[in-house]
Amino acid sequence: MNNLYSWLLAAFCLFSFTQLHAQEASPAFKSEATAATRQLAALISLDDARQLPVRRFTQIRLTQEAEARQLYANDADMLGKKLADIGQEYTRQLEQVLTATQYQRFLAAAPGMLPASVAAVAAPQPAAQPAASVAPPQPAVPAIVSKSQPSRPTARPTAPRSTPAKAAARR
Repeated sequence: MNNLYSWLLAAFCLFSFTQLHAQEASPAFKSEATAATRQLAALISLDDARQLPVRRFTQIRLTQEAEARQLYANDADMLGKKLADIGQEYTRQLEQVLTATQYQRFLAAAPGMLPASVAAVAAPQPAAQPAASVAPPQPAVPAIVSKSQPSRPTARPTAPRSTPAKAAARR
């Protein structure tokens, strides 16, 4: 029984420490997201109604990037891919929130004009396929019906023939 209480106490302490650590990181991300959103708002004429979702998406992006940096600290290639995925998802989310004009301004912003936390990340373009030689379409040739072969007559369904016995039974 004492062993159970010891484990519960250890789990509670670990959980409390994790929560405390998460709360410490959150205000830093929140202030950075707020500052980045203000810069973005000035650049793309962001209205007040869209600032809250953009700030929330930016804060989520910052949190995800920090987690990825911690998780893939030893694998630079995987870290680069993960950060690119996070950036692309952020760009897709902003496309849903921003107006078309605001989104175009966001995409057109030079990379040095915005902080990395709100910079657009374009999706990778598919590899160019080699141009295959395409023959011009040929006109359709009408089917020529030969007169030497007679067409088959189509059989019409006929009513079943009745026998004289059946006809007598009906009367």
